[in-house]
Amino acid sequence: MNGILIMKTKVSLLLVLSLMFFTFLFPVGAEEQNQKAIIKVEGLYCPFCSYGLEKQVKKIKGFQSVQINIKEGTAEIEFKPGVKIQEKAILTAVEDAGFDLDGVQWLKEDREK
Repeated sequence: MNGILIMKTKVSLLLVLSLMFFTFLFPVGAEEQNQKAIIKVEGLYCPFCSYGLEKQVKKIKGFQSVQINIKEGTAEIEFKPGVKIQEKAILTAVEDAGFDLDGVQWLKEDREK
């Protein structure tokens, strides 16, 4: 009788430890989120300007999407999760498009400087 109780206790303990281990490895609700940056661009006045900027921003490693607001002179850039984005890459893209970068606001802090 005692042997069966000890065996049940060991099995229960093993199940609890296994559950804890897998919960640690695969946490629920901890998916990586996309990184977003809103950039302020000087000289962004027309749809052709917007197209030129979009073309260069798409070359940044990890790029996912971009929404450009000509009226405000801003672009919201979304990057793939897990990719380290360097602000220098954004600066280079903006300058290659012929504009000046006036600021970067990160909506998720997960990048290299």
